[in-house]
Amino acid sequence: MEPNTTTPEENDDLRSSLEAAYEEKADLETETPEKDDQTPEETQNSADSTAETDENTSLSEELTKNSAKTPEEGEKKPFVEVKKPNQPPKQEDSLEERTYNTEKPPVGWKPAVREHWDGLPDEVKQEVVRREREIDDRLRETKNERQFAHQVMETLQPYQAFIKADGVSPMQAIDNMMSTVAMLRTGTADQIAQVLSEVTQKYGIGRFGKEFVGKLDSALSGRVPKPEDEQTNAFRQEIQKELQPIKEFQQQLTQRQQQQMQQKEQEAYQYLQNFAQEHEYFQDVAEDISAILEAAQQRGKQVTLEQAYEMACNMNPEIKPLIEKKRQAEAAKSQNEVAQKAKRASVGIRGSAPMDSAQQSGGGSLRDDLEFALSQMSR
Repeated sequence: MEPNTTTPEENDDLRSSLEAAYEEKADLETETPEKDDQTPEETQNSADSTAETDENTSLSEELTKNSAKTPEEGEKKPFVEVKKPNQPPKQEDSLEERTYNTEKPPVGWKPAVREHWDGLPDEVKQEVVRREREIDDRLRETKNERQFAHQVMETLQPYQAFIKADGVSPMQAIDNMMSTVAMLRTGTADQIAQVLSEVTQKYGIGRFGKEFVGKLDSALSGRVPKPEDEQTNAFRQEIQKELQPIKEFQQQLTQRQQQQMQQKEQEAYQYLQNFAQEHEYFQDVAEDISAILEAAQQRGKQVTLEQAYEMACNMNPEIKPLIEKKRQAEAAKSQNEVAQKAKRASVGIRGSAPMDSAQQSGGGSLRDDLEFALSQMSR
């Protein structure tokens, strides 16, 4: 083993070189220390420390590097986002991170139950409102599908007896009917003749006998279009030309009436929405309000929406006690405020009243002075 010939001065130079290499990498300077003043051992240590620092470059250094100014342009480089490894994806719109307005309870709750809303914890309120919003969103998303299904069932309702007689489901009946229509629209002449032959045999001859064939022949013969003479055709076109301005005026008038009606409906809807927001129990008595207004209209009486709301609330056995309780609480609060104002006024007057010399001295003796002080304390 060779003896260690490194002097203390060389150790100090090696330490300072390593520290300088770390500082230069942290400051992202491109200049490198001069190699002429370093020994081979110092050069090797400096290279190893630089490689280790390159591997452990932090995120802050990357951001500083991307945002540093270039000497040529004097401007910052465009920001380049550096993604950290093993980081979960952002969930900015996660339902768990949303906060909802919990000042008012859901409108679907009964009035008596809504009175306990303020006593619920905030976490419970948030969960209830979240669930209500989720149900509303699902109902809104499936609104068109539910309306379509309802319309289909209403359309098929008059023909349920025929569907049951054929022993098929409503959807199978619709499929059979549409298949026949598609054949009549797109089939060949032979295919259409075959379909009509089956229909005639089943629903014509099967019900009315062979006489149906003669009636069908007469009906088909009467449907042959007759040629129209040129004079009649010209006369019809002249009439259509004269009536065109009247038709256009009718269309404009109808369009204007529809616009006015839509505007009135929009104003009425907005007024109703504002009224519902300002009145707590509107959703609970909406049907009663409608019945009251309809009955008043039939009798020729004028009833405002506010009056109908008050009447409906007084008729409801659940809402009326709640309203009376709130009125009593407001009346008690008002009386308490009046009493407090009166008390403050009386204290101010009593405290500012001047005292004469007799009141101040109480008579002159020690006993009188003590009695006077006790009477002042008892006030």
